[in-house]
Formats: sequence, structure tokens, C-alpha cells
Amino acid sequence: MNRKETATLAVVIAMIGAILAIFQNRYGQFSDIRGFYGMHFADGQHQWPFSTHTLVGSTQEMHPVEYPALTGFIMWFFSFFIAPAQYAWVDYFRLTAIVHVGLFGLLALYLNKLSSRNLAIIFAVSPAVLYSLNRNWDIWAILPMIGAIYLFEKKKIKQSAFWLAVSIATKFFPIVVLLPVAVYYLRKKQLKEAIRYIGLTLGIFLAINLPFMLINFRGWSYFYEFSYKRPIGSASVFEIASVLGHPIPNTKILFYVFNLAALGLVLLYLTKSKKVISIAEGSFFTTFAFILFNKQYSMQYVIWLASLAVLAIGYLNKERQTKMLVIYGVWQISELVFQYSFFQNILTNTYAGTATPASPQVTSTDYGVAGVIRYTLAVAFTFALAHYLNAQRKQDSVTK
Repeated sequence: MNRKETATLAVVIAMIGAILAIFQNRYGQFSDIRGFYGMHFADGQHQWPFSTHTLVGSTQEMHPVEYPALTGFIMWFFSFFIAPAQYAWVDYFRLTAIVHVGLFGLLALYLNKLSSRNLAIIFAVSPAVLYSLNRNWDIWAILPMIGAIYLFEKKKIKQSAFWLAVSIATKFFPIVVLLPVAVYYLRKKQLKEAIRYIGLTLGIFLAINLPFMLINFRGWSYFYEFSYKRPIGSASVFEIASVLGHPIPNTKILFYVFNLAALGLVLLYLTKSKKVISIAEGSFFTTFAFILFNKQYSMQYVIWLASLAVLAIGYLNKERQTKMLVIYGVWQISELVFQYSFFQNILTNTYAGTATPASPQVTSTDYGVAGVIRYTLAVAFTFALAHYLNAQRKQDSVTK
């Protein structure tokens, strides 16, 4: 099978999976997509999302969207295609999810180019990935990030910097990809190239954001203020510990300590490796470290981790790939169980004591146990991947 045919197969399977993901959640339950339409655009006035406004017929003042510039723009743009109606939020959700089918197919295409057909397909059928695909707009940021990595591998540096800037302007935390980029160049003793790439990325990021800042600076900055002030909780390590009756003291301080420690370990891994680690490999570890002790664990984070994980797995030989894919499968199942228990626990608590209790009921303890299993397996997967990649580099250095 030639390269074009291989890419086509991965793309088709990914798009079929994305379509099935829509049918699995036809009404967008627990999706920010439908929720934000209701909060900001339900009156059909298409008010600028980075502004404080009140919907027609309501007295409640809505704050600006707590999303970066390009995501807010996407939300706003899509609202023009939906006419106000009783269930307009369903139409808005489905329109967005249909577009996600195409984006998911493109993502599979680039994963195929960077790794292999089989790994791209494995990602495309990952249950937790599909379950969380339409919870949010993250796919809009993941695709340009993977595209930036692909272009970097092809030595198209300016184009890579542009698409990474687009990704950062859509979600912001892909900014951590600049860490493996910096280490990559510094280990090659190419300081000027590191400064040029990082400077170009940040410059383009600023240029994208500048119009939003000029239109309404307070509205634009709301996302950054919200993220800084946001309380710790919602599926995070800290909440899981509290749910199980073992709250972590001094969470605000430990939040920064844990994050700095995690990023420090990744930096050590990137700098002490015998061979220079590629951007594709390094991006998984920096993203995982950033997400691990985040203030909250959003379910769509698994899409980021899984896409970068299959890229890293692609650097292993066949035997090591097989071992890692087994661990990957177990981790994916734990992610799916964790997501399901999280949402089902919300329903259980919401309808407790009513005539229509949730079925099945998932207690807070059940949810907490699922969280412990998920975090344990995610960490185990990451350490196993680091171990096998290190072993692969040692083997490659001996055989060359």
C-alpha cells in the first residue's frame, strides 16, 4: 500500500470514528459547546464574545468567554449559522461537531505522516479520545500543534512557528512545546535558531491577539485572569484526594511546587539524554507534566496526550511499540472509565432523592477510585514510554 492509500485509510477511519462520536452524544450533554451557545448567543444577536453583555430577554449579565482569542472567534463565527429556536443549542453543537469530523480526519493525516498508518488508526479509534472529542473546541488547537511539529521535522521553521502560534492563540498551553524546542536547539548549540523560533512564535501570537486586545482589552484578558484566579478542583489530583477523604493541605502552594517539580523532571530528561530528543517526543512529556497537576483535569486533555503519545511511540522498534501499545490500551480504558464516572457522578448527585435517580449510580467514592486508577496508569504509561524511548536511543547509538 503506497503512502497516499495509507493516509487515506487512516483519515477515513478517523472520520467514521468522529461521526460515531456525534451519535454517541447527539445532544452534546456535558459539552461546553452547547453551554456557551446558550450563555452568549442564544438570542441571535451575535454579540462579541469578549465583552460583558446581557442576552435579549434576560437580566443576567454574562462575563466574556474564558477562552483565548481564536477559540472565542470560532464560537462567535459559528453562531451566525444558527437561527434562534427552542433547541438552537443542539443545532449549534451538531454543526460544530460535524466540522470536528473533518478536523479529526486531518489530525489523523498528520499523525500518519509523522508516525505510521497503524499508530494513526490506533489513535483514531481510541475510546477515550472519541468520547471527549466534542466536549470542547480543543481539536482546533491540537491540529495546528501537530502540524507545527510536522513542519518542524521537515525543517520548515517559519511555517512551524506560525502554526504553533495559532495553536497557542487557540488554547494557550501549547506554549509548553517551546520547552523541547529550546532544549533541542541548545543541545545542538544553535542558540540563534532557538531565539529566532521562539521569538517568531511569540511575535505571531502577539499579532494574532492584537486586534482582540484593541477591540476590548478587558474582555481579551478575562481568560488569563480567570485561569490565574481559578480555584483548584474538578477532576484534578487535588479533588480526587479530597473525594477519597485525604485532602492535600496547602493546595495553592503545592500546586506550584508539583508543577515545577514535574517540569523540572522533564527538563532533566530532555537535557540528560544521550541523544538529542526530537520535538515530537519531547512535546508529549512537557504537555503531560503541564496537565498532570493542572488546577482541573478537563476530559478533552486526553486528545492532546494521546496524539502526542502515538508520535513518541513511533520512535520505538516493533517489539517495544507492541509493549507500549498494550499499556496505551489499558491507559485509554482507564481514561474512559474516569470520564464516564465523572459525569455519571454529577448525574447521581443531581438526581439523588428524586423520582428519577441516575442509572447506574456512581458514588463519589467510585469516582475517586476511578480517578486514582486513571492517574496511576497515566503516570505508569509516561514512565514506561520514557524508559523504552531511552532504551531505543541507546540501542540506536550502538548500532550506528
